[in-house]
Amino acid sequence: MKLIVEASEGFIYLVSITGVTGARASIESRVEFLIQEIKKATNKPVAVGFGISKPEHVAQIAQWGADGAIVGSAMVKLLGEAKSPEEGLKHLETLTRSLRAAIP
Repeated sequence: MKLIVEASEGFIYLVSITGVTGARASIESRVEFLIQEIKKATNKPVAVGFGISKPEHVAQIAQWGADGAIVGSAMVKLLGEAKSPEEGLKHLETLTRSLRAAIP
């Protein structure tokens, strides 16, 4: 852990799953432990990514002490499924606002 936090710049990107990125039903409980361990080792912000796709996920990791959430695949999926760029951007705005609202 010490080597990771020393080598990082700006913030720590905590990958919440083993495997490939993509939306998940829930966040593994071990992420809470990892956030706490990283926080013990550094004052740098900790952002959690991989599998974060819903407001519930953002609220959960925020409650566990994460400083940020990184959402990628869910946004790409919304844009890809939209009938037009405008529709995609509208859906993206709605998702982004719901994710932001989940942060206490």
